[in-house]
Amino acid sequence: MKHDDPKLIDALAAEYVLGTLRGRARRRFERWRREWHVERRVQAWEDRLSGLALRLTPMRPSPHVWSQIEKRIGAQPTASSGTRTRPARPSRWRALAASIAILAVLAGGFATWRLMQAPDFLPLVTIVGEGATAPAWEIHGDASLRHLRAVAGAGATAQAGRSYELWALPDSGAAPVSLGLMPVTGQIDRELTEAQAAALQASSRVAVSLEPEGGSPTGAPTGPVLFVAERARV
Repeated sequence: MKHDDPKLIDALAAEYVLGTLRGRARRRFERWRREWHVERRVQAWEDRLSGLALRLTPMRPSPHVWSQIEKRIGAQPTASSGTRTRPARPSRWRALAASIAILAVLAGGFATWRLMQAPDFLPLVTIVGEGATAPAWEIHGDASLRHLRAVAGAGATAQAGRSYELWALPDSGAAPVSLGLMPVTGQIDRELTEAQAAALQASSRVAVSLEPEGGSPTGAPTGPVLFVAERARV
């Protein structure tokens, strides 16, 4: 299976982020993510779907669904073919509950550790449109340029069916390298791939282009380049 087909990569990235890509196909796609153009499509779908997830209303399972969950984990006796199985032992149920509690504590501890390991961001680029008084974006990066934070300003204006995409412009004259989509509100934190970080390190300027929704389908700017700005050295 070729992984240089933009339509294929976009479809697989969507399934990967949604969690419907499984088994061998998922493991193969995870190996493909080492390439910057594949990782960029994953980031695009994460950016697109994260806002939808935050707007979902939490739902409580129906009694029927909840009872089926309890049966599967052995929390209730189950009747089958007119016979009644023995209830799960209380000790087994308590052990399961304790395991879940331990996992929750470990997950919380891991989240706290990740928070403590968050990189220190430094001002990297201020992007202001020609004649504008307010910046469109403030971009920050860590010392290694492996992590970026893009913060939308008053100058960032949403356009229906379009996305803003950030590009590194290598001083060597090599092709621009995508650094991901830009927010129109709030901020986005992103960890760059090695290829993206190397391109940014080799660039004294960045650009923002206007692309189809979800980003450029070709791996290169396809829409108008609206902004070009010098980046600070960190």
